[in-house]
Amino acid sequence: MPAQSPKASKASKPAKSPNGFSDTFARRPARSPRGLVPGRRVWVSLGWGVALTAVLAVGIPLVGGDGHTSKNSTEVVTAESLPAAPPPSPTPSPTPTKTKATPTAKAVVQAPPVVVTPKTSSAPPVASAPAAGAGSGDGTTKEEAKPQVRTAAVAVQALATRDPGRHICYRAYVENLGWQATVCDGATAGAAGQNRPIKALNIAVSGTNGTAATAFVHYPGSTDGKGHYNAPWKGAVDGIDNYIGSSKNSAPDMLGFSINVGNSTSVICQTSYVHKEGWHGMGCDEPGGENLIFGGTLSNDLWLEAVRFTV
Repeated sequence: MPAQSPKASKASKPAKSPNGFSDTFARRPARSPRGLVPGRRVWVSLGWGVALTAVLAVGIPLVGGDGHTSKNSTEVVTAESLPAAPPPSPTPSPTPTKTKATPTAKAVVQAPPVVVTPKTSSAPPVASAPAAGAGSGDGTTKEEAKPQVRTAAVAVQALATRDPGRHICYRAYVENLGWQATVCDGATAGAAGQNRPIKALNIAVSGTNGTAATAFVHYPGSTDGKGHYNAPWKGAVDGIDNYIGSSKNSAPDMLGFSINVGNSTSVICQTSYVHKEGWHGMGCDEPGGENLIFGGTLSNDLWLEAVRFTV
């Protein structure tokens, strides 16, 4: 066996070097039989360190999660936590997309009827109706007779507006047919060849300084076989209606008429259709003379069926 070094006695223990551990280790190096192994103190220190770390690791979240203490107050306030994720919104149910409604067709509102003034005498004649209060003998009522009549004055005014000058317009009231369409300047008014007597005439002029006329009618008590004048002269200025005869059911038939115009230099001409005799020849008044013209027949057994006038 190798010789062991003698142990140093306690009396010879050197004094502590002021340099501490380094000097001591230099004088008495210690070796572990199995290499460099930490001492018990090191293990204890490490153990305490691990324990302390574990305590801190567990305690700090607990303290941080529950609350914290303010420097200026002992009041414990709730620690601010991260905002919670919003709860998932429910899946919205599909809603219909708003679309513009297709406009529906609106009822067409009709405008008020426009009253058209007659323009010319050549336009299709407006159906005439009996004057209010007059009977036609065919059941025509007063309501039907009211307003749709285009009188001679309306026609002559329209004609004179379009064509200024001398004009004459007229219409006939025929037994059982009523007022016929208004005609002008030589056209036929009445019902020639139908054996229906004229009961009344409506006449109007323009450019002649008016007109005057009277009706020659059937006379039931005639002793000489002739009719007679049953009314005085009736006059009307330019553009105004003049009526001779009567549109009543009981009115006598017209046999003829006498007519003139207000201007002595103007001439009015006529021709008439007489029952059983047909059209008579054209006759005109004589300026400077009697200034009137007779048309029709004097016979009490005949009657007037149609007329034509010019000026």
